[in-house]
Amino acid sequence: MQNYKKQEAANQLLKAESPRIEKYLKYNYNNIENVTFTKVDYTGMGTPYIEGYVNGDKDLYFTTSIYNDHFEKNVGMPIEMYEWAKYPVDKTVTEIQQEENSKKQ
Repeated sequence: MQNYKKQEAANQLLKAESPRIEKYLKYNYNNIENVTFTKVDYTGMGTPYIEGYVNGDKDLYFTTSIYNDHFEKNVGMPIEMYEWAKYPVDKTVTEIQQEENSKKQ
């Protein structure tokens, strides 16, 4: 039963955070066409993290850490992907959403 609860919590986390992670990656980096999520887990300190890769290439992997309530911008990836950055400093998901909302008004 405990494994079921852990898996259910992981599924809920992925459902809530995967759109935010995908938005972040596609907004801040060039060359990202699709995002595949492969793992949801927790560090020894209890911090959730989500792993995956982009463009169907497992060598283009990423690991995101989720602090506080939602994913904002903590991503580890190969140097090749950092070179795809569109901006000197990545925008957080909240900043991206605010920008999108201001364009709608």
